[in-house]
Amino acid sequence: MSIMSVIGTHLLGFLSYSWSLLVYWLSILFYIPFKNPHILWIIIPIWIAWFFAEFFQEKKKTSFGNAISNGVIPVWVSIDWTRMIISQLTSETLQFGSGIIVKFIICFFVLAYGVVIIIGGIKTKGFVHYFGRTREVTYILAVFTPLIYGVLELDGKFFLAVLVFFPVFYFVIELIDRLTPDPTELDEQEDKPSFSSPSDSPFPDSTPSDFNPSRFDPSSNNTLNLNPPGFNPPNLNSSEFNSPDFSKMQHGRF
Repeated sequence: MSIMSVIGTHLLGFLSYSWSLLVYWLSILFYIPFKNPHILWIIIPIWIAWFFAEFFQEKKKTSFGNAISNGVIPVWVSIDWTRMIISQLTSETLQFGSGIIVKFIICFFVLAYGVVIIIGGIKTKGFVHYFGRTREVTYILAVFTPLIYGVLELDGKFFLAVLVFFPVFYFVIELIDRLTPDPTELDEQEDKPSFSSPSDSPFPDSTPSDFNPSRFDPSSNNTLNLNPPGFNPPNLNSSEFNSPDFSKMQHGRF
């Protein structure tokens, strides 16, 4: 057997396995949930929330408020996963073993991920703009929910498919975001003037260099005009403001 035939055989084997892994990964996201109604009622709200958040709020990046909201979801879902596993153990539906330990570890890491996103959003950390997006949260919940519910077998193929094809999921959604037009709300927010710079402020520009304390010192010889434009104060030394002559007034009777 020649070297080319050996390379071709291994290449075909690699492509065949990659294709089967891709089909398996797609079934995790879009086929297996429809086989179990309990999973379907959990997955459908997750995908609906992802769609509206992804294409109407987070086309470029998520805000701190959205990141906090996104972090609450994995926290709540991981708690529900743990509750379900404990309920199945107490009812003896499941037997405690290494698979249950792995599921508890997954629940813990998903819970920790949500808590980190919430704390990062509250502290306005920059990493939540990218790691706290609804895209990542949706992917984590969508792939691990069938596993926690026991619909998928816990094996190396599952983790390999989840890790290998996550970049595919991420960049396909990113490509769709770039090709689709931005919602009107996002355009309006970008067109709104920002008052972060002094030139955009509606108030007069006032800097410390403009302040002169001598203007308000009575003992100063400063002759600056402090009157507003258009206002001419009367001359108090004119005859109009002299004291009246009471000597010419006649005394009246009461």
